[in-house]
Amino acid sequence: MKKIFLIIILIVSQLTALMAQRSFENLDAILAYANSKSIAIQSNDIRLLQAKKAKLAAKLAIADPMANINGNFTNNTRLPVNLFPAEIFGGQKGEFREVQTGVQYNTASSQNLDIKLLNMEAWQNYKLADINIQISEADNSLNTKNLQENIASAYYNIVQLNAQLESTKQNLLVADTLMQVAQNKYNQGIVKQQDVNDSRVNQLTIKENIKQIEYLIKQNYISLKILADIPESENIEIIEKVVTNIPLVKPLVQFNDLLVRSNMLKEKYALENIEKTKKTMTPTLSFVASNSFNQFNNDFSFFQGNWITSNYVGLKLNFTLPNANMISNKTKAYFDYELAKKNTQQAQIKVDLNSKQLSNDYEKAISQQQSNAEILEIQRDTYEKNKNLYAEGLIGIDRTLNSFNAMLNANYNLITSKVSILLAQSKIDINNKIK
Repeated sequence: MKKIFLIIILIVSQLTALMAQRSFENLDAILAYANSKSIAIQSNDIRLLQAKKAKLAAKLAIADPMANINGNFTNNTRLPVNLFPAEIFGGQKGEFREVQTGVQYNTASSQNLDIKLLNMEAWQNYKLADINIQISEADNSLNTKNLQENIASAYYNIVQLNAQLESTKQNLLVADTLMQVAQNKYNQGIVKQQDVNDSRVNQLTIKENIKQIEYLIKQNYISLKILADIPESENIEIIEKVVTNIPLVKPLVQFNDLLVRSNMLKEKYALENIEKTKKTMTPTLSFVASNSFNQFNNDFSFFQGNWITSNYVGLKLNFTLPNANMISNKTKAYFDYELAKKNTQQAQIKVDLNSKQLSNDYEKAISQQQSNAEILEIQRDTYEKNKNLYAEGLIGIDRTLNSFNAMLNANYNLITSKVSILLAQSKIDINNKIK
């Protein structure tokens, strides 16, 4: 009964693991999943929202309304004493008398308002906030594009390694057969023990290659999870296969100036920031108003007695004199603008070459695939002939193993070139889509 219970638990756990595992049969599927999981993309959205909120705050700061209401109740427990000429009270001239002044209880309330009518620096900050939103949008697209390109590289590394693993397992069967042939020939006294040893080493090498490829696959899955912010607890599986015949239709590489536009916006921001440093020295004109109520009495009361009211309205002009900090900010703004112009020039050169590089990478992969396909056929034919010659005792095991390993490497190269075509295509698609 206990064994049955353990078997049931094992089956349930395996089914749970399978249900929790996500399989992806193409790059678009993993990219869509990464968009929903990526903390980097979520952070981009937060930064964009922050920029939009900053624009609203900058708009409010143009008028910069300031209003306050103050109220207080004071109990003067000991009133101040002042000296007055004694002659006021009928005393001698030149003498002074101590007189206690003021009222013990004082209730006061005031309301003040300050609204800026002229605020050039705030208007400039509003323009900068608007440009900053555009920069955030462009940078978000750039970050997404770079992220998808990196995910594509990790994804196709796994596709390539899966194909190589499958090929290596098939070749292990061939190596086992070759090992058996050598063993049979040794048992018959036709070859020396060295032939058996060499074929055995070849067999062990292929087995170790299988283990190393499996380690590399695990490593690339980890890299993919890191890129897409997929938790370690989630199991994912790449099931796309490298097809025998890849459609060789060269995609059109569209011009993508996203990087240039991002740097041009930053250059514009730097230029407007120079204007902002200039306008920090311009005066501000404000409308001001105030209304106050005061009550004085000798009784502990908030509401009894007469209220004395005073108020005013007017305009306030503020001038800010230049200081070391303003001069330093202005100088820094000029240099930031010069650096931004250089970055734009560099970005222009980069994007002009990027389209050519994408096209060249695709053509290079096509050329390699065609050459590697021919080389594999030649190496496979050489191995088959050498295997037959070895079986007939016409050549040694060394030439047979060399031709076998050459065929194995040629197959690896063909798989790599096919995956390079798929990666080049995906990068062109990403380039054409995110711009």
